[in-house]
Amino acid sequence: MPLEQFSAHLSHAQDYLSDNLKPMVDNKAPRVFLHCLVKTKKIQLEQERFIEIERNNRLLVSKISHTMAKGGHNWNEYRPKSRSMNVDLRKREQVKVSLENQVILKRIQNTKSAYDHKKLLDDFKASRRYISQFSRYLHEPKTVKMPALNLLKLPPH
Repeated sequence: MPLEQFSAHLSHAQDYLSDNLKPMVDNKAPRVFLHCLVKTKKIQLEQERFIEIERNNRLLVSKISHTMAKGGHNWNEYRPKSRSMNVDLRKREQVKVSLENQVILKRIQNTKSAYDHKKLLDDFKASRRYISQFSRYLHEPKTVKMPALNLLKLPPH
C-alpha cells in the first residue's frame, strides 16, 4: 500500500475513533404537535354538555323549591276530572256490550260439544289394528348383492 493511501486510511480511521464523530441516524423522538394532543372539539362538546346539565339542574332546583314553598302536593288525592262530553253514551255502550257478551257466553255453555273423545279413540284403535294386520303380509326387502369391483384393472383411456 503506498504511503499516501496509508496516511489517508489512518486519518479516516482516526475520524471514526474520535469523539467528534456524530451519528448519521436521528434517534430523537418525533416532534409532538399540540393540535394532535389537545382535542379541542371534544373539549368544546363536553363543556356544552356540562352547561346543559347545569341549566337543567338549576331548573329542577327552582321547581323543587317552588313546590316546597307552596307546601308540596299530595299525589294520592289527585283525581283527574273527566273532560269527555260523551261519558253517558260510553257507559250505555259498555253496558250493552257486556249484556251481549253474557248472552253469547250462555249460548256457548248450553251447546253440546262436537268433539267426542270416545269415538276418536275407537277410530285410532281401529286404524292401529288395520296397520298391524297389514304389516303381517309385508315381506322383508331383498338384499341385492353387488359384484365386487376390481380396482386393480383400470379401463384404458
